[in-house]
Amino acid sequence: MGPRAFAVETNRRRTSTSTFALTVATACVMATGASVDTWAQTASSPPRDPSHVLPPVSVEAGKQSKPARPKAQNGGRGARRTPASAARSAQNQPAVAPTSGQSSSTALKPLGGKFQQPGIPHPAQQSITVVQREQIEQTSPTSLLDILQGVPGVSIARAGGIGGQIYLRGFSSNNWRSPMYVDGDRFRGRNTLQLNYFAPEEIERVEVVRGPASVVYGSEAMTGLVNVVTRRPTVDPFGPWRLTHGGFSAGYSSVDNGFSTYEWAQAAGLGFDVLGGVSYRKGGNYQTASGPALNSDYESIGGNLRLGWSPDYNQRFELTLRDYWEEDGRAGGVGGAPGWPYMQVRQQPNQVQMAKLSYSGDFADQLVQHVEGSFYANYFDTKLATVNTATRGVTTTSVSHVGGPLVIGGRAQGVIPWEPAQWGLVKTTFGLDGFQEWRPGSSSWSMRQTATSSTITPEAKNGPDSAQANMGAFMLHEWTPIRLLTLSAGGRFDWFNTTSELSPVSSARALSVLRNNSDVTTTAPTGSVGATVHVTPVLDLLASMGTSYRYPTNSELFAFSATSIPNPELKPETGVTYEGGFQLNFPTATFKVTAFDSHYANFLQTIFVTYNGASVTQSQNVGHATVDGVEAEARWQITPSVNLNGNVAWLQASNTDTNTPLPYIAPWKGRGGIQYAPPGQGFALSAAVDWGASKTRIDPSQEYPTAGYAVPSLYASLDLGVLVSPRLGDTKLHLSLQNIFDTRYVSAATYVNRSYPQSMYNPLLEPGRNFTARLTHTF
Repeated sequence: MGPRAFAVETNRRRTSTSTFALTVATACVMATGASVDTWAQTASSPPRDPSHVLPPVSVEAGKQSKPARPKAQNGGRGARRTPASAARSAQNQPAVAPTSGQSSSTALKPLGGKFQQPGIPHPAQQSITVVQREQIEQTSPTSLLDILQGVPGVSIARAGGIGGQIYLRGFSSNNWRSPMYVDGDRFRGRNTLQLNYFAPEEIERVEVVRGPASVVYGSEAMTGLVNVVTRRPTVDPFGPWRLTHGGFSAGYSSVDNGFSTYEWAQAAGLGFDVLGGVSYRKGGNYQTASGPALNSDYESIGGNLRLGWSPDYNQRFELTLRDYWEEDGRAGGVGGAPGWPYMQVRQQPNQVQMAKLSYSGDFADQLVQHVEGSFYANYFDTKLATVNTATRGVTTTSVSHVGGPLVIGGRAQGVIPWEPAQWGLVKTTFGLDGFQEWRPGSSSWSMRQTATSSTITPEAKNGPDSAQANMGAFMLHEWTPIRLLTLSAGGRFDWFNTTSELSPVSSARALSVLRNNSDVTTTAPTGSVGATVHVTPVLDLLASMGTSYRYPTNSELFAFSATSIPNPELKPETGVTYEGGFQLNFPTATFKVTAFDSHYANFLQTIFVTYNGASVTQSQNVGHATVDGVEAEARWQITPSVNLNGNVAWLQASNTDTNTPLPYIAPWKGRGGIQYAPPGQGFALSAAVDWGASKTRIDPSQEYPTAGYAVPSLYASLDLGVLVSPRLGDTKLHLSLQNIFDTRYVSAATYVNRSYPQSMYNPLLEPGRNFTARLTHTF
């Protein structure tokens, strides 16, 4: 495929995806799952957000959102409740959806003094941060990266305007150690690009699990995971068919002259509900304090549709469809470093199509009182164009088509809350999950130009097809034998099979190694134990131990590319983490501190090797590593109007075999904020300072030292229906001024290439001063 044909194909896919999204918007009645949680402003705990499909294992968290039953059911298994469990049950009742004319936005509500509980299963002692819808609305982020940058233990590594990776407890999502989930289901297939796929307007909340989560989520959840909870229906599906809600948002950002919009609508009746929306984002090169970051522009469009059916108040079936298309440039970072002027990398286009069938049901009189399951299929397609001008007088253009993978998967899960006589309260969550991934070998073509000649290499397949299958079973128990003690214990067993074709392979030695390892099967057990000691009503002591593992992906084992070669002899990486800490629970404040010590064996790293006379990268088991850290976060609702919040994290990581630091570790990082949101006054104001310490403990072969920084920002949300005219209804204006002093700074986690000089692209600078404005309206 030549450059002209490639451009035509890009435009065709753009038109196709745009048509799909607009068809969804006009042919279906669309809606949003805007948050309807009500945060407590005084001593009471906040209601749990019930929008997620998976119930948590911790006894504090709530179940899936469902319309309230018409009358309470008495008797049956589990009917006996202690006063504490009754109070928790009252907190977990689903919120009533707003009627027409009521505000469905949460942006003007105070954050509260309690940490919101996640919806995904987890041990009670697990460190989890929930970024709520009100925080997303107030800060007007451009991408999922911006949403995650304030989470303790998380560092972002930007590659462009919306692209990049996160580092969770020191390890990059690009290196398969912190998987991503969407509404509780595995989202696997583009670890380098997976954070690009979601416009912030589509997201209800983001749940970040920190620490080993392999006991529930299997391979790769070594340092935690990110679960994106998308917006969901919020109305009673029964009654006559009617249009219930709709709306739009439109935003502008000055740093990249960017524009974004989201349109949605919702309808329900006769046991059905339907929700859908269309998102669009476009931005130019973003500005840094040192000038524009060239090749950081982006454009994306996405469409989503949810169709639900509830045969009764206790059961729900749902079909979810999603299509997303985007094109963007990598100014630097993974796959783009050293960036301009040496290299220009673009995804054009980058696309994903998603479909899922799911079910959930509650059965009060049965042993298993909550069951749910899902079956999903995701298909990815990317064309990656690279222009390399690192050699003076020579321009090399290469285009790689990464078709697939096609991933199908699913899960089935049940929850048993039971109270054996004289044994206290017990909750058991058990389930099965798995996936099958088919990854075709990529194809590529290239053109090399000099002042006097032009050489074209025709498109050809450059790697064999491969496949990977996984099936896992887990069980997690939480036991409260007495009020002063809560114990948790869980275990999981996984089976993996990875296969590969033997063609094309360009080296006889590589073919021999591949033939000996072309069909590999292995198993992996994991487990965790934990305890919470309720020393006083205010003080909880927390301790846990968990094992984890990462089975090499079929890409690492078998995939060839222009810059990397496979390693079929890789061994699984394993880890064990010890955690301890405490949590203070005041009526209007929460403060939590966690210290951890992680040890890894058969540690996987990307190494430069020589293959067929060229320098390329390869994943290798390099030995042992440790990561130590401390994380703290707090919220304090000082008055019904004033909230203080903040977090801080410290990390240190080393290869213990060589006694050298691991690269891209942010040693100290944190955020402090204050919010003023007087109830009923129609506005909310907040300020935050993001900061990071300088980094001098580095791996000099892979990174440069970085300077410390402190970046203040201001935010305001205004309810125009209150402040201007009631005729405007639920119309809000969100304003922000970020990086007020136009600070020049770079994340300590940003990838660089030491073969090239240090510059604003190597490592890539963060955006400079940015004014944003977003107008939203809900009917």
